[in-house]
Amino acid sequence: MKPISPGLVSGVLLGMCVLAGCDITKSISVPAGAHWTSGKSTVNGDITIGDDAVVEGDLHTVNGDIHAEAGAHTGELITVNGDIHVEHDAQTRELTNVNGSIQLDQNSASKGDVTSVNGDISAASGVHIRGDVTDVNGDISLCDASVEGDMQFVNGTLLVGEKSQVQGSVTVKKPEFNSSDAVQPPIMVVGPHASVNGPITFERPGKLYVSDSAVIHGVQGVTAEKFSGAVPADVSLTTCPGK
Repeated sequence: MKPISPGLVSGVLLGMCVLAGCDITKSISVPAGAHWTSGKSTVNGDITIGDDAVVEGDLHTVNGDIHAEAGAHTGELITVNGDIHVEHDAQTRELTNVNGSIQLDQNSASKGDVTSVNGDISAASGVHIRGDVTDVNGDISLCDASVEGDMQFVNGTLLVGEKSQVQGSVTVKKPEFNSSDAVQPPIMVVGPHASVNGPITFERPGKLYVSDSAVIHGVQGVTAEKFSGAVPADVSLTTCPGK
């Protein structure tokens, strides 16, 4: 997947908002337990989906956070400048942001892809992502979570934490543009009793650490370093949600 252009996403969402006649400065709030048969868009506003609410359509904002509360069911959630937080037992169709984090709490799910450009992605225990996971500049943490699709990242750290499962491949991509700025090499850690069923490919120099109880299938572009215990001794990792 190619990195998302913030300007392109902003333009598309603004155009959709204008066509739909939405209030570009208004936040969107879906009441708890409500059932909306279509989605909504805004430009400068937050979006909140209440507990156990159902939104059959998609929800979009340009400058704002999106918060799906416990047990909510929604279509695609998109923001350009803001965070996305999916609470426990909520389900979404797809998650996309450009500048901000994506957090999935326990037993939540995404039926499609989870994509960020400049932000962290975290998935807590029991999270199930049926699509791909892609990040450019940010850390990814899976903590007893599962991903059915492929994973890609460029800069940052990928933690496939304890008991987590990745059914597809993992690719550490080359940056599209060379930079003179010092950038830390990408790091991937496959934790205890975790598994990656597809090949792991590093297209650029980096580090791969694999627990002695993890299962992987094929490595290209890097030499895996085995470790014992919960995490490698010399690696600083993002904290798993709920840990």
